[in-house]
Amino acid sequence: MGTLKYLIHGMVVATAFGGIPSVADASKASNTTRIAHMKELLGGVNYKKSAARKSESLSDITDFVESMVTEWLPEKFEKKSRSLANAIVRESDKYGFDPIFIMALIQNESRFNPEMRGKHTEIGLMQVKPSTAFWIAKKMSLKYKGEKTLLDPVGNVKVGIAFMAMLRDQFDSHSRLYISAYNMGAKKVRQIVADDRMPKEYVQAVMKRYVAIYSAFNDDDSDDLETLTENALNRVREATRAVASN
Repeated sequence: MGTLKYLIHGMVVATAFGGIPSVADASKASNTTRIAHMKELLGGVNYKKSAARKSESLSDITDFVESMVTEWLPEKFEKKSRSLANAIVRESDKYGFDPIFIMALIQNESRFNPEMRGKHTEIGLMQVKPSTAFWIAKKMSLKYKGEKTLLDPVGNVKVGIAFMAMLRDQFDSHSRLYISAYNMGAKKVRQIVADDRMPKEYVQAVMKRYVAIYSAFNDDDSDDLETLTENALNRVREATRAVASN
């Protein structure tokens, strides 16, 4: 089932059984969504041996995401850390993504610098082009006020995650393809596949960061948020150096 069809199906089921779920039920649903996307990203066999699997018992990853966001955002955006973390978790759950995947994507795209500008008009945390943002906002009924939206961390994330969801739907949840399409465009990915090749460089860069964040949970049995966050930060620094050296 494609991403958008899945979302519609989920809304219909929720309505049929009494509307909006309770906070506890929503938390369970969010964790189920996160785990499902972990398996999609890593594949069944790899998932069973992955660092990510140890996080299955977490019922709510929001605090960990907020702690990471607080560490990564530049100090001048400190007041935005909580709203950004909530947006990452909320929008990820809305479209069926693991929020840690979105964190890894943002870290790879902009190092969490909301003012980052790319060589081809890309703006902000998820490096979205204004032309792409305008199209996505119109198609997905999102509020969009030009560059102002893309320079706002929360606004940027909403547009970027919606864009990734559309690509995921286009490529039938094939993670290597939709992640690559986020970087090089859907048309180019299709051309590469038509030539009997598979894109890999960008996917590898994102996934190294993704696994690095989750590896923090495998360092020890500590439930201390500060320890887990520091371990994750160190792991991502190592992954970043490894990617840069390739």
